[in-house]
Amino acid sequence: MDTEDLSALLRRQDGVLSRAQALAHGLTRAAIDHRLARGLWTVLWPCVYLSAAHTLGARVRVRGAALWLGGTATLTGVGAAWWWRLRDEPPEVLHFLVPPERRVRSRGTVRVVRRALEARFRSTVDGVPVVSRAYAVVEAAAELGLRHGAELMDRALLADRVTLDGLRRAHRARLGRPGSVTVARLLALAAGRARSEAERRLHRLLRGAGVVGWFADHRVVVPGYGAAVLDLAFPTARVVVEVDGWAYHRDLPAFRRDQARQNALVLAGWTVLRVNWHDLEADPDAVLATITAAIAPPATA
Repeated sequence: MDTEDLSALLRRQDGVLSRAQALAHGLTRAAIDHRLARGLWTVLWPCVYLSAAHTLGARVRVRGAALWLGGTATLTGVGAAWWWRLRDEPPEVLHFLVPPERRVRSRGTVRVVRRALEARFRSTVDGVPVVSRAYAVVEAAAELGLRHGAELMDRALLADRVTLDGLRRAHRARLGRPGSVTVARLLALAAGRARSEAERRLHRLLRGAGVVGWFADHRVVVPGYGAAVLDLAFPTARVVVEVDGWAYHRDLPAFRRDQARQNALVLAGWTVLRVNWHDLEADPDAVLATITAAIAPPATA
């Protein structure tokens, strides 16, 4: 037995290995049972072990489940997005795709989904079979729902980890699956609809609350800047609300233009508030409270 190779394998795999791997590295069945009996290894899954020198963390959970399910299983959904480092927190439940003909059942926090997966949507990351980045984002967005799915998709696009075309291809490959309608809506938002939808939501929010005195697309001439069209303005209170869509559409030239205009408005005595699609989806009441506080007359002494 080459103990150095076995130690290197355990380091690479976060302390996890399968019985087949241990045998391939020269251990006998008796040697494996001896390590288990002494507590040097513990059983994670049938024929999958964790070295006592490693702790049971999120990466161990993924590796253990992947080794238990074998090479035909593919990590997907939120777990795959986390494994690709597209999300900060791992999920409680891991989802794996397996070929339709496999007869393996979900166990504990591991959910098995029988579904054929095209080879172009399959990768291997740190030794774990995982769906491609675009497929992971689409599957995770379907699992997370509109609000958190939007945050994930926006973040992945902004960081250039996926492309809009890649997301569309992944979406087409899983049409009809749970969450397809949500993903289709998110792709429309990502394509540029987020800002216009945010504006409509804000208008409905203000009307529903009975807030008056505002004008959409209000034209003003700002000293030191020139003519500007304000997304939503309260001229009497000199408050402007600038509406953004997703961060994905905030390229550097647009950011610099908006910064120059915002600075000029502030110098001209305007209060500038910024809201975006995510704000309006997550907490519209907070958005409304901020706006009404800004337009409220100053308190008299």
